[in-house]
Amino acid sequence: MDENILTHVLNTSEYELEIINFPYHVDLDEIKKCQSVIFIAWSFGVYYLNKFLNENRNLAYEKAIAINGMIETIGEYGINKKMFDMTLNTLSLENLLKFYRNMDIDENFKESNKKFEDIKKELKYFKDNYSLFENKLDYHIIGKYDRIIPSMKQEKYCKEKNISYKILDCGHYPFSILNDFSYIIDTKKNEE
Repeated sequence: MDENILTHVLNTSEYELEIINFPYHVDLDEIKKCQSVIFIAWSFGVYYLNKFLNENRNLAYEKAIAINGMIETIGEYGINKKMFDMTLNTLSLENLLKFYRNMDIDENFKESNKKFEDIKKELKYFKDNYSLFENKLDYHIIGKYDRIIPSMKQEKYCKEKNISYKILDCGHYPFSILNDFSYIIDTKKNEE
């Protein structure tokens, strides 16, 4: 995915928005200039955000929010390893379009500008470089009908690790409901 997925999502918050996609090159000096930083990650980006926070333990931030993703993307709390391998080994343009439909996309969904070959390389890179890290995320937003990273597994992880979470009435693609970053940032306030 790339920034196209967020073209319709508003930002009525007081925060400046910086969208970072794979290969996730981050300018630490720019982040350190900010008074308050909130990290938000979706899907596989949750894994990469957690990896980044582990690699930059001295970086100050207000909170880190996961949306329909896990720090343990492959395994007990995420995608079954056999299913991940099968998806990678059989990935075709046709299967990618089926994958999008399984995300429960709607008319707001915009496909990535990335070439199919680059998407497949990104998935292979993820598998080849995958390792577990300590959790650094504060809050999870879970789509009740997520079939990509099953909601039951996400919820189980949050309960077992005592991490706050909220379940929304959506699938893996949450941006029909989460259509303003101010709602995502203030999720805990919205629960009260």
